[in-house]
Amino acid sequence: MLISYKRFQKGNAESLQRVVSNFEAAMALDTARNEYMLHSQIHQWFIQGNGTNEVNSLNEKVYAELFLTFNSDPWLGLMSSEGYSAIDNDGVQSSLGTSQK
Repeated sequence: MLISYKRFQKGNAESLQRVVSNFEAAMALDTARNEYMLHSQIHQWFIQGNGTNEVNSLNEKVYAELFLTFNSDPWLGLMSSEGYSAIDNDGVQSSLGTSQK
């Protein structure tokens, strides 16, 4: 299993199962929320021409108004140890550009 390989090479089955369960629940909730709540809002913006002509401004609008995650948020990117991001080393890099954990 990919999550086991990336996060639990030493084999902690209980922690692994918690992370997998949390990941599956988060994916199901996120998929439903995206499809039934956020998707329609983005289509409404396109119909209204509401600042969606340029990809960078659309991206900023989506994160600020739909995801409610502003670039200036100092907590952006933090997660619990039982979360799984699917990004190598959970996206953590040292200032030298080498991955760390």
